[in-house]
Amino acid sequence: MVTRAAESGRTSGSSVRVDVNTGPAASYTGLRASIDALRAEGADFAGLATSHPSEWAELFPAETAPGTAPLEEIALAPSERRLHRESEQVYRVLTVAAAALCAGTAQLGRPLLVSGMGGTDLSSLRGFMRAIEHAQVVEGAELLLDAPTSVREPIGRYADYRRERVRCLRRMGLRVTEDDLVVDLGTARDTGFVPVSEEGELYLRARDTESVAVDRVAAALAYCRRAFFSANWEGMASVAGEAIGLLSRIPESDVPGLLAKAEREEELVHAIEFETAILRGTADVRGFLLKVLGIQAGFRGDQDTAVACFRAIREDADGLSPELRAQSHLYSALTLSKRKNRLAEAVAEVEQGFEVVKERPDEAESVRRERGWLHNLRGLTLFSERRLGAAFEHEKQALACMAGLTDASAAHLRINLYSNISVLQEKAGKHGSALATWEKFKQAAGSSNAGFRKHHAYRSAGLRLLVGERDAAVEDLDITLANAAELGDLFHETEVRLELGMLHTTGGDAKAGAEQYERAESAARLLGDPYRIALAQAGRVMTTGSTTAADSVGATAALSLTRPGDADALAKAVAEGGELQGLLPKPRTKLNRPFDLINFQD
Repeated sequence: MVTRAAESGRTSGSSVRVDVNTGPAASYTGLRASIDALRAEGADFAGLATSHPSEWAELFPAETAPGTAPLEEIALAPSERRLHRESEQVYRVLTVAAAALCAGTAQLGRPLLVSGMGGTDLSSLRGFMRAIEHAQVVEGAELLLDAPTSVREPIGRYADYRRERVRCLRRMGLRVTEDDLVVDLGTARDTGFVPVSEEGELYLRARDTESVAVDRVAAALAYCRRAFFSANWEGMASVAGEAIGLLSRIPESDVPGLLAKAEREEELVHAIEFETAILRGTADVRGFLLKVLGIQAGFRGDQDTAVACFRAIREDADGLSPELRAQSHLYSALTLSKRKNRLAEAVAEVEQGFEVVKERPDEAESVRRERGWLHNLRGLTLFSERRLGAAFEHEKQALACMAGLTDASAAHLRINLYSNISVLQEKAGKHGSALATWEKFKQAAGSSNAGFRKHHAYRSAGLRLLVGERDAAVEDLDITLANAAELGDLFHETEVRLELGMLHTTGGDAKAGAEQYERAESAARLLGDPYRIALAQAGRVMTTGSTTAADSVGATAALSLTRPGDADALAKAVAEGGELQGLLPKPRTKLNRPFDLINFQD
């Protein structure tokens, strides 16, 4: 069966065919195969490799241009410690890959016919989902899916991602359910998998049944850290699950060598978390792998499994380090408070964690750091209870725990604490204090890079609006836009320009508002986002009364696969001459946004 994605009906000429039944080994493998198939037919992708070199280097490491900035220098990673799955890095790679598929098919005047979709890596699947929506606003672009409901047999119970695959297919405009899936894709091609990235190489070593257990587990540790950054949750789950089963073959005396090998294998990745420095024995290695399983389960929305994995870290675990035991409580509490709204249980977990890392003379710095993370989480639970004063005290205690610590995890926590303290002050109505705290944040490490300036200036603008400093706020938003442009960040440029359009309009300058909406529409078109294009068009209707824009809103909004409900409401309001201010974005106090264009979660 060939499915015409989103029923576009724009087929011209014979299709370019590609099989992406490539397995979960490495993120972007299916996308690479598709881009290569188009390239073999003559597509050059309109200079995307040149305009987005950091993202292209992730897709094709061998084609990295000299002087290309590593992706981690221009975009934010997910956060293990906050169970925050949003990754600007992955979003940017998938966006560029999707744009390449659209540009390639449009250049060739031929659709791309993709088979084996149910056997590609999860990140590629999300990229194809993005490409099908992007294609709605690119003339001549088209992707077709051949037998999209055919899937592989899952590699272990933790790596059963069939539910997520159905969600992606539904986001592609296909009316399918889990009952429609057929497990009929073979895995024979795995033997011919040729890795082009460190991630793929580590996967093969971790699953090499002819290799010794020590080497396999060392590769598994390195692989899970690497796959975390590319959002390869399925690969992480399969490798971690198998590695746990190998630990019984490894004597305690072999663990130091195993850990040293895991570190050497992974010089490329500077992980903030998933560190191996606090692992000392097989119980710690087991705890690390269970944490991997819990985090991937939490990221996919299976919170019960996540809590079970986090709690299992400390069960029957003689020899477990205090740091890993404290983390067991920390991650259980995070999940219970942030995902399941079971605050009492979360607080009990935190208190048990404090018992594990009580302050003692000559304690290790890593133990003090874990206590700092627990204080931070206790502050967040108190914040949820509206006990702002008590929350503030725990944030200060967390900062005290960080005194003199310079490791990556401590730096990550210190950044979180400054942000949290400023947010606590904001929520308490102390907007001036929140702004003053935020300004001190400029002194933090890393404050000179464009990514930091982009986020810092945006929050500064939001807080300045709260204290009545409108002109200064506009200047800060302009700084955000300048840094977004430096980073090639169309997503945040679109968001900020939409908000500036409203800010100028409500401030009485409809002309400046209209200009921002026009520029927002241009950015949203490059982004390939029908909903945000329609928002910008609606802004022009509001500011100029443009009948051309009014006529376009309905047709554009109808193309949205990411936000169909919001798009319908917007189109209806414009068609009926309704109030638009409540439907158009306004400035906020934090730039962080869900990357909805690649989110398949319900």
